[in-house]
Amino acid sequence: MWEELEILKAQYLKLGLSEVIDYEKFSMISIVYNSTKIEGCSLSESDTLLLLDKDITAKGKPLSDHMMVKDHFAALLFLKEQSKHKQKINIAFIKQVAGLVMKNTGGMVSTISGNFDTSKGDIRKAQVYVDKKYFPDFSKVESLLEKLVENINQRIDNVSGNEILKLSADFHYNLVNIHPFGDGNGRTSRLMMNYIQMYHNEPLIKIFTEDRAAYIDALNETEEQQDISIFRDFVCSQQIKFYKAEIDKYNQKDKGFNLMF
Repeated sequence: MWEELEILKAQYLKLGLSEVIDYEKFSMISIVYNSTKIEGCSLSESDTLLLLDKDITAKGKPLSDHMMVKDHFAALLFLKEQSKHKQKINIAFIKQVAGLVMKNTGGMVSTISGNFDTSKGDIRKAQVYVDKKYFPDFSKVESLLEKLVENINQRIDNVSGNEILKLSADFHYNLVNIHPFGDGNGRTSRLMMNYIQMYHNEPLIKIFTEDRAAYIDALNETEEQQDISIFRDFVCSQQIKFYKAEIDKYNQKDKGFNLMF
């Protein structure tokens, strides 16, 4: 699988898509669509494109979904800018991204342990249960984040080739399982995964919304088997799928266009 990734990546880069007008913008919009759709956003890919490219809202769909999409895109643009300056990872940086993700859909949460504001990227002060598991106690979140940040920063300037993608996957897996925020953890984790890609000028990773079940299964199986290679392989498979789709799309242009009347 990883050898296939290298071959397809070389083919993809050879296309020179970075020089195609608006390619990067529309690729980022597609990433936003897939990431927000995974979280239940009702906007279609066309809705997302019109909203982010033309500021046209989708009729009959919730305002909160439009805000979710706009916030996600703003966070992605923020990370793109920070990557140019080789901003190192720290807890404040992750919190800032989480705050951008939840800027217009988050708010104050009151718990027995205190208040926290998801729209500002505050660390949660409550226990979180999702589906079949509890995430770490909120009292342990800060220390877990410190260990994660230390590990990422030790590796970020010492990886190349496929190791970059593995580092991106590791960051995502560990951050989403620490689940430091009251909301927006999945989106923030996918964004931070792509920050590693941006930092190294690598193609961004798209987790396809139609593969949501496989994505969740990979996260769960990685934890159950205590084997990070499971999630790394899933991310690798998603990147292979992306490269194949983009290469096929590009090759379609060679079939020409026929006028129809």
